[in-house]
Amino acid sequence: MYSKDDKRRLYQLIDMYVLRQITAPVFCDEFYYSYDLEIDTDSLTTEEQKAFSDLSMISSRFSQFKDDIAKYPGAYYNEAELRRKVIETQEKLK
Repeated sequence: MYSKDDKRRLYQLIDMYVLRQITAPVFCDEFYYSYDLEIDTDSLTTEEQKAFSDLSMISSRFSQFKDDIAKYPGAYYNEAELRRKVIETQEKLK
């Protein structure tokens, strides 16, 4: 796997999640560690900045717990919503 400050890691995480090689919680944690904490956004294209920022908004509010989603509607995203956004991001950045 690429280092956390390498934008190729973001692409790799997306591919691994889509292929079900990592779980949703692992994807969200690793995406956060790389995109939100380590990546220099100047290394990203404008298109990448927008797509990864949008994905970060969804992944940072993902919950694997149905009770969270039921108790706080609109506050969290479920796995189907996360998967849709990851696939959408992957397709945008091909």
